[in-house]
Amino acid sequence: MNTTDARLTARLFSAAAPDSAQKAKLEDVLSKKYGKAVDLVWQEDRTVVGGFRIELGTEIIDWTAEGRLSQLKEKLVELKPGAGSVIPLIRDAVRSWVPEVCAREVGSVLTVADGIAYVGGLENATYGEILLFEGGIRGMVQELRPGRIGCILFGRVEEVSEGTAVYRTGKTAGIGVSDAMIGRVVDALGAPIDDAGDIRADEYRMIESPAPGIIDRQPVNTPMQTGILSIDSMFPIGRGQRELIIGDR
Repeated sequence: MNTTDARLTARLFSAAAPDSAQKAKLEDVLSKKYGKAVDLVWQEDRTVVGGFRIELGTEIIDWTAEGRLSQLKEKLVELKPGAGSVIPLIRDAVRSWVPEVCAREVGSVLTVADGIAYVGGLENATYGEILLFEGGIRGMVQELRPGRIGCILFGRVEEVSEGTAVYRTGKTAGIGVSDAMIGRVVDALGAPIDDAGDIRADEYRMIESPAPGIIDRQPVNTPMQTGILSIDSMFPIGRGQRELIIGDR
């Protein structure tokens, strides 16, 4: 973030230069947001379509066509379909959707190895927060250090490299839960791996949350077969029981 005599300098990227009135209005909006006078410097960028992008320090305000479509996508992902068709929900969401002008904190990958990425530029990231890497890979903050943070990657490490852009989500690790998960096989992120289709989630539950008390838990009284003879014969497992099983992968 460039500062001169308590003033901030922001960069405006667009295909065409703003006129004096547009520039003054943007500077006024930014000054009110950050509590300091902001000088806006325009830079031509022919790749920006249908709007503009403002960069101020580690924050980006993306008012491009792609940025607004990304907001709509996030809204559609949050829909909770009921027993009926999801089409009416999507139609209503699109009709009522209004894009928001919001700043996103953006950093970049410094180093990555062994499933761990160190990221710079995300000064306000919190422990346990989910980060979104360019390309769709997600990670969780596990280490906070001056000037950089360390996070574990949920996905293919090969898709993340030095310089990859990283975005804050403001969300902590969690999974969608519902009764539809009963009897299903999922991975560590709650994604189904039994080829039986997607799992409809009724709510979002944090992974790091207090465990229910012993009295509040249902008794473990029903056997559960894994289908692997060596495990079923040596480690009897009950439905609802937490059991550590170590093997190949």
